[in-house]
Amino acid sequence: MGDTVYRVGELALSARERQPAGAPKGIVLALHGGGSGAGYWDFSPTSLLDVAAARGHLGVAIDRPGYGAAFARPMPLAEQATVVLDLAEQLRAREGGPPLLLAGHSMGGILALIAAARPGAANSIAAIDVCGVPLRYAAPMQAALDGRRLAEGATHFPALGDDHARQAFFGAEGDFTAEALAYDATLRTPVPGAELPDAASAPRDLPAVMRRIALPVRLSFAAEEASSIVSEEIAAEARADLAGNARNLVRFELHTGHNISLHRGGRAFHQAMIDWLEAA
Repeated sequence: MGDTVYRVGELALSARERQPAGAPKGIVLALHGGGSGAGYWDFSPTSLLDVAAARGHLGVAIDRPGYGAAFARPMPLAEQATVVLDLAEQLRAREGGPPLLLAGHSMGGILALIAAARPGAANSIAAIDVCGVPLRYAAPMQAALDGRRLAEGATHFPALGDDHARQAFFGAEGDFTAEALAYDATLRTPVPGAELPDAASAPRDLPAVMRRIALPVRLSFAAEEASSIVSEEIAAEARADLAGNARNLVRFELHTGHNISLHRGGRAFHQAMIDWLEAA
């Protein structure tokens, strides 16, 4: 769980926060993926929060609704988008109105895209940076996600086991450390059932969502992605769907699996996120 708590209406969101030395010239608000937590963005060797603060920006990673302090408040991503936009505006007001980058990984990336497509999103967000977004699944995976149902009385699906997480979320052995794999195991947590349908429907829904976004978008695919299908064809389709926005970059991050931030290149990847904010 995070080291601070933000209140958005009646909702309490645990979070990790890193302040820069002076007044922040920008804000990075980071959204974790399914079955993870705010700590995803704060692995010591690569931490996005540390990179943001060192570059003069406020770094904030929240535990989304259904996780951390809000474990008992799971909700679909459409409802989470309202919470995220309200929090973004709250943070900007507190800090005097600097530009805000909304960063999202996996389920958090889907959420960031949904939030950015909302009318008026530009009032709170200057740009978004997303990765691990599933735009196509293999047919068996799509069928499994579409058919998955909670056990009677349950609100969350069980956390992933070690073998599954290693296969789905990490790339080649030399591209990450044993410490990163062990750290990932400490983050894994049950997945709220309320948001899983959004992951299942992402390939069907996101093209239309991306066509509604007017903000600058950087979308990264892990070159060794194993939890969804990535290809040059899919990247080209994403570029076409984002062609109407202010500025877009669809790219591949080499030598990484799904959990890009926990690979050896994570710190450089996070530096590029800050570059994207500063260019907005």
